Amino acid sequence: MTDTPSTPGGGQFPPRAPLPDSPPMPPNFGITFDDLEASARRALERMQSIGESIAAIAVDETSEDENISVRVDAMGSLTALRIHDDAMSMDPRELGDLIVATATAAAGKAFGQMGERITEFNTLSAEDTLPGAPPPPDREA
Repeated sequence: MTDTPSTPGGGQFPPRAPLPDSPPMPPNFGITFDDLEASARRALERMQSIGESIAAIAVDETSEDENISVRVDAMGSLTALRIHDDAMSMDPRELGDLIVATATAAAGKAFGQMGERITEFNTLSAEDTLPGAPPPPDREA
C-alpha cells in the first residue's frame, strides 16, 4: 500500500512534475559580466571626471568701472574679492551693490559652466549602452 493519496483515475496526487532534460538556463541577452563591469568602470570614471571638472570651476568677473573684481566657484561662492582703491571713496551702499552685482554675474557664468558639464555628462552616460541591451527610451515626448 502507498502513503500517497490517489486520484479517482488511479494516478498520484499531486501529479509529478516532468523533469527537464537539461537544467534550465537563463536567457542569453548578449551581455556578459565583463560588459557590466566595463560599463560600471566607465560610469565611475565619468562621475569622478565630472566631479573634478566641477570642482575646478572658478569664474573671475570685474565690474564695468573696474573697481571690483571677484572670483566665484561652481556653487557661486565668493572665493576672492579685490576692491580697487578708487572704490573706497564710493558710498558704502553703492559699493556693496557693486560687489553683489559683480559676484552675481560671476555666479551666473559659473552656473552656466556647471550646466554645460552636467549636460555633457548626461549625454555621454546616455550614449554608453551595453552590447545587446535595448536602446534607451526616447524621452522627447
